[in-house]
Amino acid sequence: MNERTPRNVLLMTATIAPLHGIPALVRVDPTLRLQDYQESLAFYIGLLGKCFDAIVFAENSKSDLAPLVATSAKSGYVDKVEFISFYGLDYPPVYGRGYGEFQLVEHAIKKSKLLSPGDIVWKVTGRYIVKNIEEIVASRPLTSDLYCHMRNYPYRLCELYLLAWNMRGYEAVIKGVYSHLRNDIVPNKHTIEETLFRQILDRSFEHINIVPRFKIVPIVHGVRGWDNSQYSKKWSIKIATRRLANVFVPSLWI
Repeated sequence: MNERTPRNVLLMTATIAPLHGIPALVRVDPTLRLQDYQESLAFYIGLLGKCFDAIVFAENSKSDLAPLVATSAKSGYVDKVEFISFYGLDYPPVYGRGYGEFQLVEHAIKKSKLLSPGDIVWKVTGRYIVKNIEEIVASRPLTSDLYCHMRNYPYRLCELYLLAWNMRGYEAVIKGVYSHLRNDIVPNKHTIEETLFRQILDRSFEHINIVPRFKIVPIVHGVRGWDNSQYSKKWSIKIATRRLANVFVPSLWI
């Protein structure tokens, strides 16, 4: 008998009211951030039954999620969208966003009633809309334990706004990783959590099957937290360059 095809479950991480003093974060207005999350949630709900089987929305500032719950209720997918809210910001702000986000991930994995051990979890930073995520999900190598997007230029890092893992990948890399992503290890670097996560993955290749590059270049819509700038558009020079590199120079990880 064939094993059941794993479900794809989207885990949206959220902090509506961030800690004061978080390094490299200027988008701190809770009203604006809530609007970002509402827009993203509405987009991803539209993908239920297409590339996602369920959505877990996890928030760690214990803010009022009523507007988001209302968005879910209007969709008719109430039973496929779960909300988890708690206060998880009881750490020094200098630890940074990566520490808080992956501590939130671990809490959500433990508390979720929708997630099951056989699922493929797609973690997305909840304010961002990955416009072509349906293609990215469809192209995930079936044998991967952790599917991610590494870059070597201009820095060696791993993008953290979108990751996918199975239980093996979670146990080997994600579980407990937040304690190694403290921003204060190398202060004043807004990419420090991405750099530290890359170092962890570089040491993990021999233990699990890590696929280090998305086959499809992500198209991300949203406002960057660290400088309030817009992510690149579909046909921006950066995205076009990455697409060309994927085809003609696949070893050039930019």
